[in-house]
Amino acid sequence: MGGGWNSGIELLRIIAMFMILIHHFIVHNGYDMLKLPLGPERIFFQLVMQSGGAIGVVIFFSISAWFFLDREQTIKSNLKRVWIMERELLFWSLILVTFYLAFDRADLGMKLMAKSIMPLSMGVWWYATAYAIFLTLLPFLAKGLKALGREYHLALAATVLVIWGLTSFIPGMIGIKDGFLGFIYLFILFSAYKRYMEPFTTRQVWLMIGTGLGFFLLYTCASITLPLLGHDMGIYITGAWKLPVIMVGFGVFLLFDRVTFHNRTINRIAQSAFAVYLITEYAVSEKLLWVRLFNLQNLYQQPLTILQILGILLAIYTTCTLIDFIRQALFAAAIDRHRGRWFELLWDKVSA
Repeated sequence: MGGGWNSGIELLRIIAMFMILIHHFIVHNGYDMLKLPLGPERIFFQLVMQSGGAIGVVIFFSISAWFFLDREQTIKSNLKRVWIMERELLFWSLILVTFYLAFDRADLGMKLMAKSIMPLSMGVWWYATAYAIFLTLLPFLAKGLKALGREYHLALAATVLVIWGLTSFIPGMIGIKDGFLGFIYLFILFSAYKRYMEPFTTRQVWLMIGTGLGFFLLYTCASITLPLLGHDMGIYITGAWKLPVIMVGFGVFLLFDRVTFHNRTINRIAQSAFAVYLITEYAVSEKLLWVRLFNLQNLYQQPLTILQILGILLAIYTTCTLIDFIRQALFAAAIDRHRGRWFELLWDKVSA
C-alpha cells in the first residue's frame, strides 16, 4: 500500500499489521476482557494488545502518507491505486464468501453476501473504504496544502491539533468518527512536519514516544482505580486518533525510517500484510477466529496465557501470508501481466 522498498520500513509494515491483529483478537473476542479479574494479564491485554491496534493503524497509514509527499499526486494515479486495491478486495471477498458458503454457513448472512460483491463501496473493510476515499481526495488535498504555504499550513496543523488533539484527552469531547477524516487529519500533520519543520533528532523522537506512552500509563492507572469505585472501563486514551496514539505511532515510524537495509524475505512477507487484515477482518472470519476457535475465556485458564495467545496470532499471521502468496502468484500469472491496463483503457475512453 505505497512506500519504498527499504526493508526497515517493510519490517515496520509487518509489525504494524501484527499489532492490528492482536488488537482485533481483544476487541472482537467472544469474551469481554473487562470481565477478567484485575491482574497482570488483563493489564497486558488492555495496555499492549488493545492499544496496539490504534498505534498499528497510525503506523500503517504513515508508511503510505510519507511517501506520497515525495511525488506529485494526480487524479489519474490515485484512482488507479484505488482500482488496483479494489481488485484485491474483490478477490478476497469472493474467495471468502465462497469458502464460508461451502464450509461454514453459520454466520454468513444474505446481507454480507450481497456486500461482498462490491466490498469497497459497501464498506466490508473500514480501512480499505476510508483509504480509498482518502486516495480519491488526496490530489486536491495535496494541491490545497501546497497552495497554503508554510505559515498557513503550520497554522492549520496547530488548529487541528487543538480541535482533535487536545480534546482527545477528555472523555465525551468531539472525536473523529470517520476513518477517512482521521487519515486527512494525519496527512495535514505529517505533511506540515515533512515540508516545513526541522527533522526531529532521535532523542526528540524518543521523547515524543515516551510522552505518548506516559499518557497510556497514566490513563491505565485511572482505568485500574475506577473499577474499585464501581466504574469498569477500558483505557480511554488508547482509542483511534487520540493524540498519544499518534505520538507513539508516528514516532515509531520516524525511528524505522532511519534504519536502512535490504532483505528480500522481509520485503516479500510485507507484501502480504494487507491480505492478513482482509482475511482475518472479514465479518465471518472474526466470528470463527475470535468467538469460536480462540475465545479468551478458554485461553485465559491455560498456563503462560500471553505467550500462548501471541503464538496463536503469529501462526494465524503466517498462515494468511502463505495463502496470500498463492493469490500473488495467480495475479502475476493473469491480471498483473498488464497491471492496471483495463483502468488505462477506461480512463482513455472517459477522458476522450
